[in-house]
Amino acid sequence: MAHLQHLHLKLGLGPHDPWVIKKWLSDSDVHGQFVLPKHDFETFIIPVLPQVLVENLANGVEVKIHIIEEGHEAADHILTLIIYKGMYVFKGGWSVLAREKGYKKDDEIGLMWDKWSSRFFLHHITRF
Repeated sequence: MAHLQHLHLKLGLGPHDPWVIKKWLSDSDVHGQFVLPKHDFETFIIPVLPQVLVENLANGVEVKIHIIEEGHEAADHILTLIIYKGMYVFKGGWSVLAREKGYKKDDEIGLMWDKWSSRFFLHHITRF
């Protein structure tokens, strides 16, 4: 008889949470550049980004950000993603986007990379 291995599956009834990066916004995130959590970005985003984007981060690359909001509204924006002084930063339009969307200090933002559409999805999780 063949040796059977036991599988340990973790099942839950809670909703799937796609946001691999979550961040509570600081004043500088809202009014300047959005600095992404380095460890989470390198762990969850870098491995799934196209290699050409990763290779050009030091120069800055234009990326699409798809904003997912409550209801049926969604919008696309083009921002610059750059690695600067060891930090991953969204700039080049981020502060305008944050102002348009009404983001405030201590709001929670969720982010993920969608490899099928080659863009980031961003969601305003919690508003204070």
